[in-house]
Amino acid sequence: MGEPLRFPGMEDISLLPGSRSPANRGYSYRGMRIDPKGTVRGYPTLLIRQTLRRLRGDCEWGVEALENAAKLSPGAGRAFAKALQAEGLIAVSRHGGWTVTQAGDTMAVATASRPVTRQTAERALAHFLERVARVNEDPYFLARVVRVALYGSMLRPEVERLSDVDLAVQLVAKEPDFERLREANAERVEQLAILGQRFSNFLEEQFCWFLETFRFLKGRSRVISLADYTVEKRLVLAVPHRMLLGEPDEFEPEPPPKALPTPRKRRPRDCPF
Repeated sequence: MGEPLRFPGMEDISLLPGSRSPANRGYSYRGMRIDPKGTVRGYPTLLIRQTLRRLRGDCEWGVEALENAAKLSPGAGRAFAKALQAEGLIAVSRHGGWTVTQAGDTMAVATASRPVTRQTAERALAHFLERVARVNEDPYFLARVVRVALYGSMLRPEVERLSDVDLAVQLVAKEPDFERLREANAERVEQLAILGQRFSNFLEEQFCWFLETFRFLKGRSRVISLADYTVEKRLVLAVPHRMLLGEPDEFEPEPPPKALPTPRKRRPRDCPF
């Protein structure tokens, strides 16, 4: 087995029980801390982390999507992709584009925050739950929170200094009718644009109802590490966790492998039957 990947400006601080190094493809770990002032092959670690966060939800993407995610000038994407690929953070896909690797997923969820005391973490968690209650009660928000899962070092009482508070939330639209939701979302996009907010792409506009609520829940807190439960639930449910709101999903068991058909035997030519 190879040595764990170690990038300049990054430091792995804890492995999940039973997890393996991202150097071994097919496995991932959380708990990496990055130096906010560090660089990787000349690129700021925070730029790389933000870029991977924006791309990791896409199965495959090209140079233009990379440049948009990193906010690079046209033509600068290939050099950036070459640096990310050299560090094992992205890989060439079957169709000639790129995809984020397990190591890239790890980098995307890395923290740049300094460790905090458990008291500070508990205070941040309490404020977060207050924001959850406000989202569900305030009609201004177009989404509501149906699940909140706590996992990570907060559940280990022996840990006194924590890197962050790991939380996953599941958001659903308050408006069940798709057409009315689309109209309400379009109005919100227009309102926010008048106030000066810019949307970097079409998807940000279409999912404004979700993103606005998600960002409010994060609350610009450097202590809260917030994930989308729908995307990360396999990771969340695979490690010790506590549901603070809602019930955990149960994965459907994988269907048993289908039996291979028995090959038919040919009758001998001299067989009378």
